[in-house]
Amino acid sequence: MKKQLCGLLAGALALLGASQASAAPIFTVDPTTIAGTGTIFNADAINGFSSSRIRHDVGDPVNVYKANGYAFFNGFALDSSPVTGGVSRVNVDYGLYAVFSQQFTCTGPLGPGVNCTVSSFSFEMWADPGNDNTYSQSTVALDPTVGVNGIQYKLASSNVLNAGIGGLDALGGAFQNLNFGWTLYDDPVNPDGYDFFTDPRPFYNAAFTAFNNTSQGIICDTANCVAANVVAINSETGILDFNGNAIPEPGSIALLGLGLMLLGTQRLRRS
Repeated sequence: MKKQLCGLLAGALALLGASQASAAPIFTVDPTTIAGTGTIFNADAINGFSSSRIRHDVGDPVNVYKANGYAFFNGFALDSSPVTGGVSRVNVDYGLYAVFSQQFTCTGPLGPGVNCTVSSFSFEMWADPGNDNTYSQSTVALDPTVGVNGIQYKLASSNVLNAGIGGLDALGGAFQNLNFGWTLYDDPVNPDGYDFFTDPRPFYNAAFTAFNNTSQGIICDTANCVAANVVAINSETGILDFNGNAIPEPGSIALLGLGLMLLGTQRLRRS
């Protein structure tokens, strides 16, 4: 079963209890390889927040959208309990982030109550050993950006999408859930994914993400985001965890999306 998404996702993720494993698999992290500080620890999830900009390009079908964004990870968890910053040192001595691009095919022009299927996805995870990058959130006019400062260590990447859904709920909040391939990056000189994610070996070959927010984190180029051409999504909290080989059945993915949309109708806020 998925872990709680900062309090927001507990109800939605509980819907998967009958079809998913009882816990996310555990992995081991060695933060000392990035910043020289911290303690080797176990975790089963990485928590963070995301900013992305979804756009409809001229010439594409009216229901096809593309997006660019980043996710900034600010902590690890094990059995729904946080791994302290004194142990992990993430967001203290080093930063951890991902950049991604996507394409969506939606049930119609994007707006509240419109659901989408993710048709392509690419992803790279990086470590910022100085924790001194800058992050600019998306606007209607501009994609979100990561201002890189100094050397960065590439940890993992993916351009393999197993399954994905997303959209805007009936009140305009955004949700997205992905299952994608996961490959650790091997650098013969610099610290890399194999140095940072030290166990298991071989490492998990698939990852799950779930991100959700309220309508307060969304700006569109149209009134009430109806038939929007551009959607800027900020303040989106989420979780990343892993799976060895299993790909969730389509019914399970749809159930998770339904649970997330129900969150919007209850106007729950992030904890």
